[in-house]
Amino acid sequence: MKKYKVIANPAAGRGTAKTADKKIASLLKARDMCFDMEFTNGPMDAARIASKAIKEFDVVVAVGGDGTVNEIVPAMLFSGKPLGIIPAGSGNDFIKSLHIPADMEKAVDIILRGTTKTIDAGRINDKYFINGVGFGFDAAVNQASYAINHSKRGLYLYLIALFKTLGKYSPVELNISVNGNTEELKAFLVAVGNGTTCGGGFRLTPFAKLNDQLFDITVIKPIRLLPLFWHFPKVFLGTIHKAEKYVHMQRARQITLTSNFPVPVHVDGEIYDSSKRIFTIEIVPHALEVIFNK
Repeated sequence: MKKYKVIANPAAGRGTAKTADKKIASLLKARDMCFDMEFTNGPMDAARIASKAIKEFDVVVAVGGDGTVNEIVPAMLFSGKPLGIIPAGSGNDFIKSLHIPADMEKAVDIILRGTTKTIDAGRINDKYFINGVGFGFDAAVNQASYAINHSKRGLYLYLIALFKTLGKYSPVELNISVNGNTEELKAFLVAVGNGTTCGGGFRLTPFAKLNDQLFDITVIKPIRLLPLFWHFPKVFLGTIHKAEKYVHMQRARQITLTSNFPVPVHVDGEIYDSSKRIFTIEIVPHALEVIFNK
């Protein structure tokens, strides 16, 4: 019988995940799963628990959002042990690329089925990530979301943050090197995706694949409010590439961005140190086993 280590982050989903533990335990028991559930107590505690768990358990299960998964991933890279996810975060973007539903009971059943695949990870400077990183507007929206009422979750939370950010935000000046080509530009945002979405459902890299050993890169040029609102639905429909006047998309294994000024940055939906001036982002091929919904 497989042994499951369940790592639950009670702070995920702006604190709402702490009410889900009894329901999850009940779902696991009802399926006669052999599991041990442990709660995190603070930043990077999930990483500590995961490092120990891969030596003793067959499967590691994250209960939380993209931030919780981001903490666990480095400990599991190249371990051969699969990662399962029960979504309980604010954005839950990574599960969208794995086709895992937000419903906890369905997510538990997917973990029990145990269908796995090997996917790539990413690294920005010295930090690993699994879903994506963003520079500029989407990172500024992410930062703004932390100041919003904690009862708000998911896409609704990020939409509120988006409208709070509009009018205060200015495009960022960046030097971008991709596939041997270097360009200086002003950008509304730059999204580097291993997965397809960020911000709870913004499909900025809609064609990204988790196992193609490439990042999808979307650069949106400075854009006024009227055309921004006109093209905004394309972000949810996965047709952002059709806004050809403002959007440039490409693929690469590595991208380097430099800036003379601090720029907003997020990594898997978590605020990243924007005081850095150079960001080197590299693909880490065949890095992680994940349980997905086939």
